[in-house]
Amino acid sequence: MTPPPTVPPADRRRALAILLPCLLLAACSVPPPLPPPPPAELTAGPKTETIYVVETGWHTDIGLQAAQLDERLAQLNASFPGFHALVIGFAARPWVLHQQHDIGDLLAASATGAGAMLVSPLRDRPDAASPASDVIVLHVSARGLALMIDFIADSFERRSDGALRPIASEGPPEIIYGSTRVYSTGYTCNTWTAQALQTAGLPVRVASVVFAGEVADQARRIAAASPGNSGD
Repeated sequence: MTPPPTVPPADRRRALAILLPCLLLAACSVPPPLPPPPPAELTAGPKTETIYVVETGWHTDIGLQAAQLDERLAQLNASFPGFHALVIGFAARPWVLHQQHDIGDLLAASATGAGAMLVSPLRDRPDAASPASDVIVLHVSARGLALMIDFIADSFERRSDGALRPIASEGPPEIIYGSTRVYSTGYTCNTWTAQALQTAGLPVRVASVVFAGEVADQARRIAAASPGNSGD
């Protein structure tokens, strides 16, 4: 079932499926080496930019206002004209490309392999379009946002002309794009979300993050502890 455009993708079946391999193999998975967080001076400054963490079941995404995207992601705004915000996340490509799943798909998704980027547009802010318990509002500096945008832009596969490479549509208006990131039980959608937040200068632990709660709980603590992260 495709959610209405004003609601983030509440496809909990898909979200569970993306993370289900982690339930089976996370205990024996060896996470890949991760880059260190950016130096504090690169993300310093007043926290004037609002970003969102959207938790849907076992899955997390990053929510951004369409106006925050730079020229490297301008294609997303062109693909979704008239929308106020975008929810962007990472997933295992073999799973999201199949509508009907069997044990073979599960095993394929459990293996290290190609990732995919999921992009869904919203006609309102994520915190207005989704239950409050599912969305964490955070604030970062303009420098931190720029670094996060770079990280997200680098997560998309591109054609030879530099354009993003769509590989499927899960149903209007969501589009699935190829990703440069490799999905594994040690680097899941939630690891990607944590890394995006850390890149923006937020004090988020990335190493060993597998499950949605491990990201969302950190984000909620940050939001509760910082006056600048109390909401809009």
